[in-house]
Amino acid sequence: MAKQNKSKKKKRPAPQAPAAKPAQTAPAPEQPPRTAKLMAALCYLNVLILIPACTKWRHDEFVKFHLNQGLVVLALATVCACVGFLPHGSELGLTLTLLVDVLSLVGLVQTLRGLKSPLPGIWRITRAFHPFN
Repeated sequence: MAKQNKSKKKKRPAPQAPAAKPAQTAPAPEQPPRTAKLMAALCYLNVLILIPACTKWRHDEFVKFHLNQGLVVLALATVCACVGFLPHGSELGLTLTLLVDVLSLVGLVQTLRGLKSPLPGIWRITRAFHPFN
């Protein structure tokens, strides 16, 4: 019997990719606590604004910002509802109420994302009218 030489192939290690440099990103803004987000979200749900307004969370900066905006949105919703009771004002009142509801929805989404940005169209009123400071 003849011995057969088995040639063993040596495996070369795979070339390593150069180490990727970590991307230089700006640090993420600090997120408010979950309870603060939920309390701020209540500010845009009409009468439920009373819950964060009557708790210790009204002293939190994030909740205070959204309390002020939610109060302005509630006042606008009240005015729009009153316009709906005027003679020949039902269509206008309904349209204005829908616009205020969109503002409320935008504010609700912003709070759940942890953002503290002013609502479009009412930021001037909110800047001048801030009872929760």
